[in-house]
Amino acid sequence: MNNILWYQSPAENWNEALPIGNGKLGAMIFGGTECERLQLNEETLWSGYYEYSENPELAKHLPEIRQLIFDGNYQKAQELCVQYMVCSGKGSHSTFQDGHYGSYQTAGDLYIFQNGMKSTTNYRRELDLINGVASCEFGACRREYFVSESCNTIICRITGDIQGISLQYQREDCTVEAQEGLLTATGVQCGGKGLTWAVAIKSVSTQEAFTIYISAATSMFSPENPLEQSKKAVEQAAKIDYDELFKEHCRTFSSYMNRVSFQLGEPNSYSSLPTNERLSHAQEDHTLFPLYFQFGRYLLLSSSRGMLPANLQGIWCKNYIASWNCDYHININTQMNYWPAEVTNLSELCSPFFQYIKFLSQQGAETARDTYAAQGWVAHTITNPWGFTAPGEHPSWGSFMCAGAWCCRHIWEHYLYTKDLAFLKEYYPVLKGACEFFMDFLVREPKTGYLVTCPSNSPENTFIDPNSGKPVAMSAGPTMDNAILYDLFSMTAKSAQILGIDQEFSAKALEIREQLPPFQIGKYGQLMEWLYDFEEAEPGHRHISHLYALHPSDRITLSKTPELAQACKVTLERRLANGGGHTGWSRAWIINFYARLCDGEAAGENLCALLEKSTLPNLFDNHPPFQIDGNFGGTAGIAEMLLQSHEGFVRLLPAIPKSWQEGHFEGLVARGGFVFDVEWKKGQITACQIHSRLGGDIEVLLNGKLMHLSTTAGQSISIVPE
Repeated sequence: MNNILWYQSPAENWNEALPIGNGKLGAMIFGGTECERLQLNEETLWSGYYEYSENPELAKHLPEIRQLIFDGNYQKAQELCVQYMVCSGKGSHSTFQDGHYGSYQTAGDLYIFQNGMKSTTNYRRELDLINGVASCEFGACRREYFVSESCNTIICRITGDIQGISLQYQREDCTVEAQEGLLTATGVQCGGKGLTWAVAIKSVSTQEAFTIYISAATSMFSPENPLEQSKKAVEQAAKIDYDELFKEHCRTFSSYMNRVSFQLGEPNSYSSLPTNERLSHAQEDHTLFPLYFQFGRYLLLSSSRGMLPANLQGIWCKNYIASWNCDYHININTQMNYWPAEVTNLSELCSPFFQYIKFLSQQGAETARDTYAAQGWVAHTITNPWGFTAPGEHPSWGSFMCAGAWCCRHIWEHYLYTKDLAFLKEYYPVLKGACEFFMDFLVREPKTGYLVTCPSNSPENTFIDPNSGKPVAMSAGPTMDNAILYDLFSMTAKSAQILGIDQEFSAKALEIREQLPPFQIGKYGQLMEWLYDFEEAEPGHRHISHLYALHPSDRITLSKTPELAQACKVTLERRLANGGGHTGWSRAWIINFYARLCDGEAAGENLCALLEKSTLPNLFDNHPPFQIDGNFGGTAGIAEMLLQSHEGFVRLLPAIPKSWQEGHFEGLVARGGFVFDVEWKKGQITACQIHSRLGGDIEVLLNGKLMHLSTTAGQSISIVPE
């Protein structure tokens, strides 16, 4: 039962269906009896197209907007931002949905009809997380589903009673053709301005089985005709023995999943229940947390092995115009998708994200030049496969200009985990370009003398304008900007030092860094969100961006800045007391915050709340609607509860609740390339093994004792605690 999701009935809706994927192709499996539904996705199937989107009017109005903000006339400043900041003045959400910005889309639905299969005797539907295989059994029928990486094909095999099977494909705006054993669909997006796409479905029937092969492609990255590409994939897959394909897939998939194991205590009375029934017992069922943890790793493996990073729904989307376009929101959501990658031993899966950041840096150079008359590159809150980097939709939230700079932290984190100098050298220009933009954009705030971003906002949040009494967003030097830019200048300078280049630029970056505003504690004892201690319009707001320095950054820690850590705790208490954590991803971030504060009970309580209040029957995160970042943030939060390495030393079991008295994990990774296997009983570590990938010194806090160890590359060290 461990690492398996299972159910006793077919999915009644999309939120109960089971996801499979190889990073390029995805499917949601419903497990119907007489009629099975596979909802299909291809990672690059987007509406929209590239169109230049800058607003050149902003640069000449920046001095006026800045002066209004410095004078405290926030309302008027925001009105001018609405007029001049967003893509030629376009400020409505529908403009983005209906125009060239586009939306990620479904690749259609395949319906498999099995006449007479109404019996649900001994029905069981399951998802094997380790092998990446979904299955469904009832009566004399069994179906298996997986997505082959080598063949780039979704495969469904039906055995047992295979009489009377027929297929039907459905999708809007496409041409469907059926030949003997082959069904194809083709379409063109946006009246010919967008992508061409195709789906190919091949069926092969023998006495033993009925096998369906499905592939899809678009013109986004390949010069090859999408139809020919899809047909070639299914034809080649059908030539390979099914058992060979199945074994190869399981071997490949499990090689990633088996890098990490995690168990809490022994199975209990809830452990054998169907997965959907277990969610309401999270408080009592400690064995549910390892399953949820591995499900997050499963989702990342299934949605981030292609050309594009995982989007707001990974690769699974049933819509033509999705919520938030199912795009890349880089003011928290895309970054959260990749929080668990390094620590849970899935480092390679960051590659599509890194490639995308580099692409954004190229596109963002146009935005820097034409919107701000600045050097370097910049990207704001929302973006898409076409590299949209301009302020989007409405300046009160879509103009968050440190979003691209936040992405840069992932580049630095990857280096910290891997010490990959070639990688750092390749991506150093991305870091430097982000710095160059802010070196041009930062302006001196007249009252404090600090260098600040202006106009800017604390992501999606508002404060009460002291003059008008109305909620406003635009201000100067919000705390999150200051924290991200401190990181950016520090990481870039350190990278230059490591690479032995750009000494003068490095010195300039550090000089500017020291002129950014410091952290401040407000009248409630909270960490201030803005440069001034404004009243929040929504004290329970879902975004808690000003705690970025606590997590995912490392400037606020219990060991080095205890007063600021306490202010972060007050901030969290105020948010939760006013209804915060009401979206899945926000609750997931709260888990990570409390883990960094080494508060195991609070981290555990919020983890339970995430599962009980914001998790759908198939374990998808519920914003609502489904948004995958909460899954990844939840998995990252559990990892932070078990192991932390951001303070310059490793904390083991820093934030486990008292109910996690016994357990073990294997394969979690600390910065520096150290892999840990840990076992504990009665809350105390009883065994610990460290595998050093790269060699080097490490300090480990184990059962309250700080140990210093020196290692060589490839060495394994076993520690028997006293």
